[in-house]
Amino acid sequence: MKYGFSLVVRGNDATPEAFLAMAQRAEALELDALWCSAHIIIPPQVKSDYVMVPGRKHGEHWKERYWEPFTLLSYLAGLTRRITLGTSIIVLPMHNPYEVAKQVAEVDQLSGGRFILGVGVGWFEEEFEVLGQDFHTRGARTDDALALMKALWTTEPVTHKGRFYSVQDAHFAPKPVQRPHPPIWVAGSSKAALRRAARYGDAWHPVRPSYAELRQARQELAGYLEAEGRSPDSLGLAVKLPLVFQDGPPADGQFPTEGRPADMVAAIKRFQELGAEHLVFDCVPEKLSVALDTMERFAQEVRPLL
Repeated sequence: MKYGFSLVVRGNDATPEAFLAMAQRAEALELDALWCSAHIIIPPQVKSDYVMVPGRKHGEHWKERYWEPFTLLSYLAGLTRRITLGTSIIVLPMHNPYEVAKQVAEVDQLSGGRFILGVGVGWFEEEFEVLGQDFHTRGARTDDALALMKALWTTEPVTHKGRFYSVQDAHFAPKPVQRPHPPIWVAGSSKAALRRAARYGDAWHPVRPSYAELRQARQELAGYLEAEGRSPDSLGLAVKLPLVFQDGPPADGQFPTEGRPADMVAAIKRFQELGAEHLVFDCVPEKLSVALDTMERFAQEVRPLL
């Protein structure tokens, strides 16, 4: 099992000094990865539910600042030596896939092959509208973009003919260090997302699933993987969860990784039994002091018991 933590990339605590402090602490503690979430612009939320907690609006600190992940990860690539760096996640259909493929390849080069690309289709319809992107075709465009990006990373010259993106006999370099390309983690729990993970993903990346949801999705994934000619063990499982230390066990409505160290150990072992190979932890609230303390306590009080 590998363990990573989300960087504080939004709110007034998100500064270059904070990124460096988290990276230095994570490497000193021999954690496995650091992760960036991403939004480009935060328009008023008038019709979209926050996907992680339906019915809740996004945090006010999102409006203070929200860093672009490839710039930030390029910065950290030069300041770290061992830790994996990745996106959890970027909303791929908000972007030009040629540019994303270039950014991925270059961060992978700058980090010496330490990059993982986590992608999703997004939920924030108002953001799509501001960016001039079609919200309703986002799934189909993501599928086409992933196929295109794989071609850009693995072939030379590049030819791809898709519904939304086409190119013929073009040249694209540098290629990524990792072969055939950096791992792709596909987020989302819909049937379309599961099919996308089975077709294009190296891992499925659900956000805050229950044990029951994870079991059901794994059963569905087995069928989708079979249809793609893949074995069930060819797709990894990387789960994103909040990690919150508190005096008592998880309360109603909390996740099993919100509690005492013993509660966290039991939850992590349960996720591992369900197939998880990598956990991505969100620190709550998103403050630098909380993130540093949570990483330290995890390394000292939880990881030795696993």
